[in-house]
Amino acid sequence: MPAEPPEAAKLSDGVVTLLPPPPAEPRAGAGEPFRSFGIRAGRCVGSVGLRFAATGLAHGDVDVTYRLHPEARGRGFATRAVLLACAHARCEGARRAVIQTPADDPAAAAVARRAGFLRRGQISHRDGTVVDWYVRELDRG
Repeated sequence: MPAEPPEAAKLSDGVVTLLPPPPAEPRAGAGEPFRSFGIRAGRCVGSVGLRFAATGLAHGDVDVTYRLHPEARGRGFATRAVLLACAHARCEGARRAVIQTPADDPAAAAVARRAGFLRRGQISHRDGTVVDWYVRELDRG
């Protein structure tokens, strides 16, 4: 098994590690709006992304997205990955994290709540989709 890059140790809680994109994939630099990480828990189980600029976000906000492979769900990996991603976003200067979940997806909402996000409302998009808006201040641990 190849060794993980040194920066991976900073993005791990001992169970889940966030892996940066491979060198061939363009990495977002300081000031670029998006970061993507693989979620590893023994093997790759999904991905988590941080969007630092998006419609509806205030300056200092970061939009957190996550996706797990179906066989990895229900083990806490998404919650751990979101917490690690939030810690990284805080180091990058974000002050508040936002998660938007489909209104009809209780599992996605549960991840947000377990990661310390509070529901702040619901948004209806032009295409008819409705999302719940969860927010977490990043000035706390």
